[in-house]
Amino acid sequence: MTPQVPLERRTVAELMTADLLTIAAEESVLMAWELMCKAGVHHLPVVDDEGGFLGVVDAQTLTALWDSGGPRRARRPVTDLLAERDRTAVRPADPVPAAARSMLESGTDYVAVTNDDGALVGLVTAYDIIGELAGVPLDKGEQRSGMPSLYRIEPVLPGSPPGPGERARARDRRPR
Repeated sequence: MTPQVPLERRTVAELMTADLLTIAAEESVLMAWELMCKAGVHHLPVVDDEGGFLGVVDAQTLTALWDSGGPRRARRPVTDLLAERDRTAVRPADPVPAAARSMLESGTDYVAVTNDDGALVGLVTAYDIIGELAGVPLDKGEQRSGMPSLYRIEPVLPGSPPGPGERARARDRRPR
């Protein structure tokens, strides 16, 4: 049996979840709610069209700031829920204690993991750290490559204007 490296000497890359569901900045608060409910996640990173990290919407913030002022308020951009503290991030090579400190300083139970260009590559939550400390690491699935798997779901509604992904797909289908 190989002795396990103590958690405080491990890197964020060893602990982070790289297989993430994300939401585009221009999507609505309602879409964020739907995605979180359907996927059963408590943290939903918000990214721009280039994959740049803008922040994280968590279930607590979403429910606390939910505006029951009608459908138009639910369709406001998800970025309305982001606070400056949401941009807190660590790098994959940082030690796990740096991620824990970042969570404490920002008052959140998560920290985003970004590369040197500011692109999102993963997420570490307090639950991840507690699981490791308890000796019950979470099954994060097998990562097939060195790249993170970021998913973004775009709604397809009759009569709605096409989103950025739909416009790109339409360009790809044009005859040349």
